[in-house]
Amino acid sequence: MFHRYASGNWVEKAIVGVVVSLLCTAPSHASGGVAMFKGQIIRVQLAYVLSDPGHKIQYQLDNQKMPTAFVAQNVVVVGVLDRSSGTIHVDDIVRDLPAEVRQAKSVAIVCDACPRGMAKAKKTALGQMLDWNRFTLLSDPQKADLVMLLSANPYLGDFTTRDGLDKRPVSVDTTYMNVIDPHTGANLWGDNRQEGAWLVPSATRDLIRAFREQLEMEESPVEQQSFVERHLVHRPLSLVGRSQGK
Repeated sequence: MFHRYASGNWVEKAIVGVVVSLLCTAPSHASGGVAMFKGQIIRVQLAYVLSDPGHKIQYQLDNQKMPTAFVAQNVVVVGVLDRSSGTIHVDDIVRDLPAEVRQAKSVAIVCDACPRGMAKAKKTALGQMLDWNRFTLLSDPQKADLVMLLSANPYLGDFTTRDGLDKRPVSVDTTYMNVIDPHTGANLWGDNRQEGAWLVPSATRDLIRAFREQLEMEESPVEQQSFVERHLVHRPLSLVGRSQGK
């Protein structure tokens, strides 16, 4: 079944997504034909495209600003595919998880730059990770496969090089979470929630949920759909109606 998108082009509601390494080959999609596509952001003839070398496919991206932060990175694109033009109408782009995250067995939780209300982040994270029961929790970051770094300051990539904890001034208005390689300090996944000191526990729970959702989306169709829906753009009602053929 085909439906008209905002541009006037025909879009197939049940689209075929480029989904790499999923347990099933069917596209993961939510209402309105929105789906998840995997590949690498590259630049071709002054335009950013999503490339899947394994399937020898390249997709045009209607948003040319969002991909600039992901050049040469493996990503997950959420959007609607216009099959007639090979263009994805982009809702969101997020960095794909590297293999070392998917293969990790243990994690250490570190709360860095966590004064006052931010101190609740570590306790909340510990409870969430125990409930998840996917990783062995270790107290020594150097012995863990991953470090879950919680902080009121953005991560600078210096976990293995700096002397001691973060000494920058702290204003607890944003909760940052980064999953890092304890041996190299590389940032493997990161996100934040700007919710203030009183809501640090809920911000921490949401960040762990987002990480868990992305890690498990290749194992569960339910998690795939949840991931897609989390990254949808709230389109004007007129556009939503057109994408659903109303």
